[in-house]
Amino acid sequence: MSADIYASLSGATAAQYQMDLIAQNVANANTNGYKELRVAFELEGSGYGPLGQVMAGESETSPNMANGAIRIDKDPNHLALQGEGFFVVSGGGKEMLTRAGAFQRNEDGNLVTTSGHLLMGESGPIEIPIEEEFRVVNDGTVFGSESGELGQIQIVNVTDVKPVGSSLWQALSPMEESEATVMQGALEGSNVNPLRAMVELIEASRMFEAYQKAMQSSDELDQKLIQMGG
Repeated sequence: MSADIYASLSGATAAQYQMDLIAQNVANANTNGYKELRVAFELEGSGYGPLGQVMAGESETSPNMANGAIRIDKDPNHLALQGEGFFVVSGGGKEMLTRAGAFQRNEDGNLVTTSGHLLMGESGPIEIPIEEEFRVVNDGTVFGSESGELGQIQIVNVTDVKPVGSSLWQALSPMEESEATVMQGALEGSNVNPLRAMVELIEASRMFEAYQKAMQSSDELDQKLIQMGG
């Protein structure tokens, strides 16, 4: 078997991974707070000798943390962040991060995510009396209509995060205070550009097909060499 088929195989594998990632982005184009994932590739190998000694390898998969578009819906339970930062939520004994602000109030008066994670304040969950309305100012301070100040929403900035599904992120580096501002009655949309993503998906698909043809040509050449040798 010719060594060049391995280089084509690595390229096809990289193109397939890129297609899967872009497809995930497209599928979440309407998901609140979703951040598109981007991948970079690099050459692996010595770079000397025949083809097959240089491979395409994944370098880094990272989120694009640019702000998504803000949609005003006037639901007082919904919160949107502008700027770099995350809401801190708690569930199952773990603290996670999210940009998806479609919160709702539970029976205890706490704001929770759609999956039931508690929105955390600087001193723990903020309990809002059920019978009261509330407002949230730009720095995240929560005021009850009768009780006055109830606490401040915890908003953090993290340089290294990993998506874990359900619009949640895991912090991989220390959490620091964020300067992001809060908008009540609004939601941050996905930052995926569907048109650009579809163009990138087509390009990755064509790259995958090209590598497939290269592997097929390599295999056909091997067969001819075998026949000539026989």
